Amino acid sequence: MTIILKLFLLLSIVSLDAFLTPPPLHTTSTITSFIASSLSNSSPPPLHRPYYSTILRADASSPDASANESSSEEDVDNINSSSEKNASLLPSEEASDILSSPTFLKRKVEVLQSDIAALEKEIEEANAVVAKGKEEWLAKFDMLTKESQGMQDRLAKQGALGTETATVDVAQKILNVLDTYDRAFQSVEAATNEEVEIVDAYKKTYDMILEAFAELNVTKVETVGVEFDYEMHQAIMQMPSDEYEEGIVCQEFAMGWKCGEKLIRPAMVAVAA
Repeated sequence: MTIILKLFLLLSIVSLDAFLTPPPLHTTSTITSFIASSLSNSSPPPLHRPYYSTILRADASSPDASANESSSEEDVDNINSSSEKNASLLPSEEASDILSSPTFLKRKVEVLQSDIAALEKEIEEANAVVAKGKEEWLAKFDMLTKESQGMQDRLAKQGALGTETATVDVAQKILNVLDTYDRAFQSVEAATNEEVEIVDAYKKTYDMILEAFAELNVTKVETVGVEFDYEMHQAIMQMPSDEYEEGIVCQEFAMGWKCGEKLIRPAMVAVAA
């Protein structure tokens, strides 16, 4: 009875091992030797552990496998969440249809027209305020403008008169020097080369004074050949003249000067009779 139980157990073990272990691991000779040793009550040779079951248990119990599985699940969740987020960012077809619908566009035009009307009303109110201010202050503003312009003109005129008066005063003092030069040139005749050089030096000084007068707008009064002007000329005498008609200045005794239109000194002349 004991031998029968051992054989039954042995066959059960062999059948289970043959089912779980690949054929190359347990050959016929191995099984025969295992049965013989069992019948002789000797210890059986060690059987190989099931190959596939070992692999399955190792994969199931390894931490790397569990970590890889959890990381794969996390990656799938991240991909799904990012896809949902991108899908939420993109405008839906329904929203695009609403924005391009005639009703929405018509409402938008109405809003813009109302804004334009409000701005036009504000512009009209501002123009009304400006017009009212002009009615109230325009006359006063024009009066102030005219007074300011008149004041500026008076100040400019006074400045010009002041400059002209100062120029006249300076010119009157220098004219005495020019008269002295004129009398010297008329009375002195250079006989030698040295005297000629001296006269030329005085003439250069005389010309420099005339150039300064020209810069100050001080000019000579025209005399010989022009009609007598009692404002610019001072008649010393009348004399018959075959060259000039009656009333024409025929001779000059002293030069006259003016600054612009203001007389500095009248010219002393003789008038043809």
